[in-house]
Amino acid sequence: MVPLKTALISSVTIIFIFFISVQVMSDLNRTVRNTIPIPNGYERMVPPEGSFSQWIQSLPLKSDNIIFDYRGRPVESGSYRLYGVIEMPLMFKSDLEQCADFAMRFWAEYHKEKGWLDNLFLFDYSGKKKYYKNSAQTYTAFLKTAFANTNSHSLKKGCTPIAADELIPGDLFVQNERGGVGHVSVIMDICAAQDGARLFLVGYSFMPAQEFHIEKAGDEYGVEGWFTLEGYKQHLRDHLDYGEPVLRRFAH
Repeated sequence: MVPLKTALISSVTIIFIFFISVQVMSDLNRTVRNTIPIPNGYERMVPPEGSFSQWIQSLPLKSDNIIFDYRGRPVESGSYRLYGVIEMPLMFKSDLEQCADFAMRFWAEYHKEKGWLDNLFLFDYSGKKKYYKNSAQTYTAFLKTAFANTNSHSLKKGCTPIAADELIPGDLFVQNERGGVGHVSVIMDICAAQDGARLFLVGYSFMPAQEFHIEKAGDEYGVEGWFTLEGYKQHLRDHLDYGEPVLRRFAH
């Protein structure tokens, strides 16, 4: 016969393990796709299985919505309307992972997770493709080189131009008119109404280097927190005026 004290301890242990397991599963399910609701009357885009777009939709969100910078300090988020913060801590304790860099990191992490590093490319400053397999560098060093030597100009020159009606999760709004300071935003999800009207979840990192967040659209820019295409362009003009955005895609 099991002593009462031992039985009680075992029961408490089982309950505790169950609670932790439920919490872990809940955290794992906090993805862009599963956590952020779509507006009434819209349907979420369903990308091909295993695609970069599906991977972007499946990125996990932090539970606390706190953005940390490269020094480990919380970022004052008063200028943001946070819809969520991607659960992807910064790689470097230096001011490297800003807007364009996080777009490149998503592309790189997708290839790493899929085991496709031989196909991974980033760019040099002029936009010329640089393949990881030819770099003779570690994965971390390859990314650090790209982050330190490229910016929004590089993505504007190197990524593939696309039309507005072709946009999918993972595509970019790139602002850079003169080769200097610019900005890059990443489309994290898309939904559409029956009449074809589309809405976008969009996010970015910023300066100083900081974790990537999803911006929530105000009513003047979209519907129930999602941006219209023109609404996001106007949002950029009003809050991140680094030039008119162009649409780009990472593509092999």
